[in-house]
Amino acid sequence: MNRSDALRSIHCDHLEYIQRKVRVDFDNERQEPISFRFDGRNHKINYVIGFFRTIADQPVNGYLVEAADHNIFYLYYQLDKIQRLNPIEPSFWVLCFRILNDNELMSWYREDRKMLVNMTLKRVVDFHGHICPELALGGKFCEFVQTLIDEGRLSLTGFAVISENTTSALDAIQILLGATIGNQRLLVLDYGKHNYTLLNRRQGRGWKLKLKTSCYKEDESYHELEEKIAGNQALFEDMIQFQQLMDTRVRQILELSPKEIFTIEETDVDTWPKESASIYLTCSVCGEQVLASRSIEKRGEIFCMPCFQKDSPGCSQFGMQ
Repeated sequence: MNRSDALRSIHCDHLEYIQRKVRVDFDNERQEPISFRFDGRNHKINYVIGFFRTIADQPVNGYLVEAADHNIFYLYYQLDKIQRLNPIEPSFWVLCFRILNDNELMSWYREDRKMLVNMTLKRVVDFHGHICPELALGGKFCEFVQTLIDEGRLSLTGFAVISENTTSALDAIQILLGATIGNQRLLVLDYGKHNYTLLNRRQGRGWKLKLKTSCYKEDESYHELEEKIAGNQALFEDMIQFQQLMDTRVRQILELSPKEIFTIEETDVDTWPKESASIYLTCSVCGEQVLASRSIEKRGEIFCMPCFQKDSPGCSQFGMQ
């Protein structure tokens, strides 16, 4: 179970509440629990799904973990106001709850922890690991492309895509359309925009899709929580709420057509991803091999990009990163 599914399960209360003090073996170097004692046996922790804090001005003290038997538990180290007012009170760990497995839920409840998507997009979700707004946007771009193919306006292989971002949308494009960075039918210009250009080589024409500002309803709480998470200030409850807001945003995107999400305009093909020959040169600074197409020549010497940045520090402000 991934983190998103776990947070949905908590929101839907698909839980077995335990609320028991337990003994925990904690790795101080890694700052995470490695096992806990419950029901007369030791439960080894496979990995920590998420780290959380339960009090805003205190360190991380909550851990969503997967045990060796694949059950998901939530552990937290007791840090409450009463304890801080009474330092003599000994600290302790609490095993709060276990997330119910699929076989413990009725069939219609099992989908509550998963975003309902069609089988086509499910292929991408299985590959990517979870559904998110960016992945859904990439899926909607692919839906537009598939419509053109179905209408006979675009051949299955005679096209290329220029993406102006490096978000999860790229996984949808590569899985559903077969246009990949590796086969050089996908060119990525990371401008941080959900803009996509579809190039039709046969006709010498293309379409440019630009994300509309109104493709989904803006929610102030979404941005506030996003900032708290980015600043490592989010509480456990904030993470659950943010997952719900993300799911709502995904549903809004999936319910819209590509024309409702993107501004679409036809354009001339003035750029086409060029195939690069696998010719390697040696960087004169680090001595490592670098593709000729990604090398830089200066003062008669060959530089790889990291070495060129060190030689010319100002180049990073022009996007050479």
